[in-house]
Amino acid sequence: MFKNAKDVEEYIYSSYVNRYPNIPKGDDVFSRNPHLTRMLLDDLGGVDKKQKNIMITGSKGKGSLSVILAKILEGHGLKVGLFTSPHLRDYRERIRINGQGISEEGLIELGNRIKPYYDKIEHSLPPHKYIGPVGATAAIAMSYFYEQKTDINVVECGRGARYDDVNQIHGFIGGINKIFLEHVGPLGYTIDDVAHHKAGLIKKWMRAVYSAEQTKYPDLILRYEVRKFEIPLFIYNQDFYSYDVSLENDGTHFSVKTKFGEYKNLVLSLLGKHQSENAALAIAIAEGALGKELNNQILIKVLKNIRWPGRMEIINQKPLAILDGCISVESFLEVKGVIDFLDYKNLISIVAIPMNKDYLGVLNELGKYGGKVIMTHARNDYLKFSEEQVAEAAKIYTITFIKDVDEALKYGQQIQGDKDLLLCLGTQSFIKDTKIYLNEDTLNI
Repeated sequence: MFKNAKDVEEYIYSSYVNRYPNIPKGDDVFSRNPHLTRMLLDDLGGVDKKQKNIMITGSKGKGSLSVILAKILEGHGLKVGLFTSPHLRDYRERIRINGQGISEEGLIELGNRIKPYYDKIEHSLPPHKYIGPVGATAAIAMSYFYEQKTDINVVECGRGARYDDVNQIHGFIGGINKIFLEHVGPLGYTIDDVAHHKAGLIKKWMRAVYSAEQTKYPDLILRYEVRKFEIPLFIYNQDFYSYDVSLENDGTHFSVKTKFGEYKNLVLSLLGKHQSENAALAIAIAEGALGKELNNQILIKVLKNIRWPGRMEIINQKPLAILDGCISVESFLEVKGVIDFLDYKNLISIVAIPMNKDYLGVLNELGKYGGKVIMTHARNDYLKFSEEQVAEAAKIYTITFIKDVDEALKYGQQIQGDKDLLLCLGTQSFIKDTKIYLNEDTLNI
């Protein structure tokens, strides 16, 4: 019997951890079998097939899209289950209903319920195969949502979709955010390969699929997949779109036009033009799920109050401070798209990017803006930082290095003027550390 949530978390990861030495290098994605998640779901009574699930994938913005969509549906009176990953501070963040994380007692009870089925599968596997922990967690989530009688669930898939554990869940609507080249190797080596993986979200029983605007080849692959199953496909900039987009210190201002209606004077607390596109996609999916036009006033209220940690998140209004999980030049493009349009005097940046990520590329981009840069590193022992890294950074930028992440954040706040922008960039572990420093709840959103 499990005694606490940590026991359940460690148990769910045990199949992967115990078999890790036997997994062929670089083959961790395909050393598990997605159908094992299906087996768990069926052993639990096929609970996913008794519910309305909206499945979400894409190369970036899956989490933001999932949260925005869930909050829109909740605002319109539905009881909404939300499954996302990874978590920041607490494993229970992955499973929420109307923004509230699953209770420790609830997780323990469901962990004990899944254990005999998990053990049966685990004991039948060869040494190099394992039960995907995210898939097992998703099976727990589906049981929880079923017991709590949710009206609808929003489910974020993992890295892929076609061979993804979470995608074993039976969904009636699909949402696909932008697709680009990512996870090279596990998801293939071309944009076509990645798009093929993501298009695996589309199943013959789906009512409709909604997609962000895609580049040429992902667009063609998605169209082929829906045509094969005769499923309607609705695409950003063709069937719905955002317009009049502007970035201000309180968030992203925009309006949205869809086939059902027009929604004006929207303000999303998350910053970035891409977030207005995420919101438009979420609105279109919500319309499809409800089968009707949404309430403009509800949208205004809901979007303004959305919180999603570390996605161009405003963590302080006056003076303005932003937190983002930027770890490369590519991800800095979205940061740039925000800070170029904000009103501030000086830029102060806190950067916590490890050696194996593109810290030099990010620092090069920050160098174009001037201002002060503070380097630090997250407390996660698995992330590699070194004195050599600091020395390399110092060659291209005058930096202040503060080893302790709390002290780095404190110093950044101390030197920030009333009209300055404090920009905090780093890994998910750094986002976690920042949330702990600010004493903010990440379980309930």
